[in-house]
Amino acid sequence: MSQQPSPSVLPRYASFAIAIPLFRVFDYSIDANQPIQPGIRYRLPFGKGGKVGVLVTTSKTTTFNSQKIKPALEALDQIPVLSEHILELARWIADYYLQPQGEVLFQCLPKYLRSAQQQKPVRVKVWFAETQDIEARDAITRRSPRQDELLSAIEASSGLNAAQLKAINPNWHGVVLALESKKVIRWQWQKPESVEGGLQSAPGLNSEQAQVVGSMLEKSTGFSVQLLDGITGSGKTEVYFRLIESQLAQNRQVIYLVPEIGLTSQLVERVKARFGLRFAISHSGLTDVRRYQAWEQFRQGDIDIMLGTRSSLFSQGERLGLIIIDEEHDSSYKQEDGIRYHARDVAIKRAQMLDIPIVLGSATPSLESLNNAEREHYFLYQLTQRPTAYPPPQIQLIDTRNLKLDTGCSPQLIQKIHQHLKANGQVLLYLNRRGFAPVVMCHECDWQSHCERCDSRLTMHQSVHRLLCHHCGFAQPIPSACPACGHADIKHYGIGTEQLEQRLGQIFTEVPVIRFDRDSISGRDEFAARLQTLNKGEPCVLIGTQMIAKGHDYPAITLSVILDADQALFSASYRASEHLVQTVFQVSGRSGRGRKQGEAFVQTGFPEHPLMLSLTKQPYREIAETILKERQLLGFPPHARVIMFRADALSLELAIAKLDEIREKLAVIASQAGIDCIGPIPALMTRRIGRYRAQLCIISGDFRQLRRSLSEAMPAIENIPSTHSVKWMVDVDAHDL
Repeated sequence: MSQQPSPSVLPRYASFAIAIPLFRVFDYSIDANQPIQPGIRYRLPFGKGGKVGVLVTTSKTTTFNSQKIKPALEALDQIPVLSEHILELARWIADYYLQPQGEVLFQCLPKYLRSAQQQKPVRVKVWFAETQDIEARDAITRRSPRQDELLSAIEASSGLNAAQLKAINPNWHGVVLALESKKVIRWQWQKPESVEGGLQSAPGLNSEQAQVVGSMLEKSTGFSVQLLDGITGSGKTEVYFRLIESQLAQNRQVIYLVPEIGLTSQLVERVKARFGLRFAISHSGLTDVRRYQAWEQFRQGDIDIMLGTRSSLFSQGERLGLIIIDEEHDSSYKQEDGIRYHARDVAIKRAQMLDIPIVLGSATPSLESLNNAEREHYFLYQLTQRPTAYPPPQIQLIDTRNLKLDTGCSPQLIQKIHQHLKANGQVLLYLNRRGFAPVVMCHECDWQSHCERCDSRLTMHQSVHRLLCHHCGFAQPIPSACPACGHADIKHYGIGTEQLEQRLGQIFTEVPVIRFDRDSISGRDEFAARLQTLNKGEPCVLIGTQMIAKGHDYPAITLSVILDADQALFSASYRASEHLVQTVFQVSGRSGRGRKQGEAFVQTGFPEHPLMLSLTKQPYREIAETILKERQLLGFPPHARVIMFRADALSLELAIAKLDEIREKLAVIASQAGIDCIGPIPALMTRRIGRYRAQLCIISGDFRQLRRSLSEAMPAIENIPSTHSVKWMVDVDAHDL
């Protein structure tokens, strides 16, 4: 038995990170008998109340007055909830993204553990058959078919859990209680058992896929960033699966990130069919307990694949051997509130720290990733062929100039939809605008329906008879007369998915018209239910926002159309052209994946615009190269780095004044050659949720110089208070100027 160190040599003080927006840690004294490993959570006295803190370092001495240091109250964990590796990663995130260490550390924990909740093992109830006499068994058979059905299934197995019982009888709970009362079954806690893979055999690879898989497997040990640039429908998912199989064969774990797992039921079913129950799902649509259970199972090594969204990146596993980022270009990987970080870039850093490979995949890679591949920082692999009969459709333009549109649809488009439905095809219409109409106004006095708390119009939602703000959620009834002048003839203008669904339902009465947007879809299960018609391959019209442009594979779609693409041509965002091109290629790529040739159209009132013409003549990579050259001439990312200071306050003057104060601290940066300081200026949407917003932008082509200069100013900036009346935050690698 090992001898415990004497209390005199044990650390007496510890520094704790607390989830508050302060750039410091807090010292407390600790009991020598308490667990003292970094990564353990403690309950701490803080101010007039208490907080939960994560222990980060220990020491025998303190630089503060030891008489004023409070004792930590109690350890919440016996073993660390954050590993040494995650602690190190959190320190890097805090340093790189200029975020408070405490808030970053708690971001790395599942929400269930961010409070004083105790860790608890993940376990499930399993029911077993008890020894029973023949008469009791016969009585159940004669008198209760439902009880007999469940009991027979339990007897024929080595025990069934709740999910298995529910699959037999959705109303299983009452039946099981009855069987328990008759003492013919019993239950006990067990760890959930995973089902081995190999349930569905792997399809064959074409020559391109086989070559890419072989090259990637050669780099399956050690750190590397591998960019898989594959056209839509080229089989990128099967490449991921082969890489996962290789890792599982070596008893390694995999983190597999996707933009919106809550809406991609198709992928979940494919993973389940291929790997059984060796994976867990984590996304915002699950309860905190469910997400914690997935995190804990991965940490304990009970499952091998973590399939989830952005925050799943922080899943801990001692056997982690590969990270996959699917649709790596997707903007949802960039967290825009709270702790601002980019999951793709943090994942690359994590892979580097663990010396493991990371795979980034997309049909439309981000300009940042293409730039890194050009500079040979990433290994680039391409898939240029579909394993199906036809290549992706050639994009065509529909010129809407001087045309009378029917709810946003040109006569040519209506005719095309008729043709494809008659040929038993399915049609996809992309319109990235929810609601019925975006503008409601009075022609007598020019009144418009504006949000009371934001600088935005209220969108008309006819189904709920409300005007809604898509930024803050403010709602009010649709007025029967103008609120300003009382005139009864108020009009709505523009179209949204709700209006488009209503009109196309009137035109195409013989087929289902299905709408997919945030208003009609509340979760993965509802999304899957609405896809039953698509999965059957029967003719239908699918209308949706950006959620239908992400990774779905429905072979019966033969026509895809982008409506109202012109708004991106006049956007204030310098990324608008990049996002438009990515969206067009993603949406058009949903068409023609089966046994029929697909078609793809973009409706535009500017068919001679250079960007619109390029969509019809060039592949994505060539257009992206042109945009990259334009960015280089302008000195915009990825050829420069952007750090944005933002402030929001009860008045615009207060927000500007706060950023002026920050700019004074940045005097050293402002004097450096090659570093531009822009602002402070009002944000593009100045008022949002009742608060006024402003921004101060720092941009430079030399990121190392920028970081060096910023490091001199940050200590003083960090001491600038953030209060309820005026809040400020910093966004490193901001996506918009």
